Amino acid sequence: MAQLFTLHKETDTYVKMQKKTHELDIIVEVSTEYKPELRPNTTIHFLDHMLDTLSWGMCMSIGCTVVCGKWRSTHTIAEDVAITLGAALKKLFYRKLNKEGININGWGLFGLDESLVRAMVSMEGRRNTFISYTDQVKRFEMAEDLQTADLEGFMEGFFQGFPATLHLDFLKSRDAHHAWESAFHALGEALRMAYTTNPWRKACNNPYYAEEGIADASLV
Repeated sequence: MAQLFTLHKETDTYVKMQKKTHELDIIVEVSTEYKPELRPNTTIHFLDHMLDTLSWGMCMSIGCTVVCGKWRSTHTIAEDVAITLGAALKKLFYRKLNKEGININGWGLFGLDESLVRAMVSMEGRRNTFISYTDQVKRFEMAEDLQTADLEGFMEGFFQGFPATLHLDFLKSRDAHHAWESAFHALGEALRMAYTTNPWRKACNNPYYAEEGIADASLV
């Protein structure tokens, strides 16, 4: 079976991961240290902006490069970047979970002008994404140069690669840009909380699972 990811480097504070197919060659770098040279370049302007927003919310630096193959699909770029980023973050989270212990769960609430979005992350090894819109939120077709379906695909891809359960609730908005910027920032805050050191929840202390401390089938 072909290897889906290539892990180029992994430390306690940094991961460099690659996903290469006939369609795309994606390299993602994540660091818990502030590294301004790490910036996203996905070929999609709004996706770059959202990754910067996620980085700011998580307090982690995100670098990303995308080289397209024969044809360019914004949906494939958004989804595969997300899967690769999730897989890279998984390395950092699991490493700290085993060595020090982390919260595992987190939530965030973020508002930008009229928009308000809530995110909840439960890192139990399950791969789920639930996105809801209240009656006060119109589900716009586009956000700048990216379809809403592609942004939803990003969230689904991220939590396939991570893995975790996401509940993302759009509570208020009348502007697609504001809504999704709030969503990515809220997600970043939720992930930052989940990554916070918590010795009580060290993997080996988990009463529900084995020594890996999480029910992730891909650890087999």
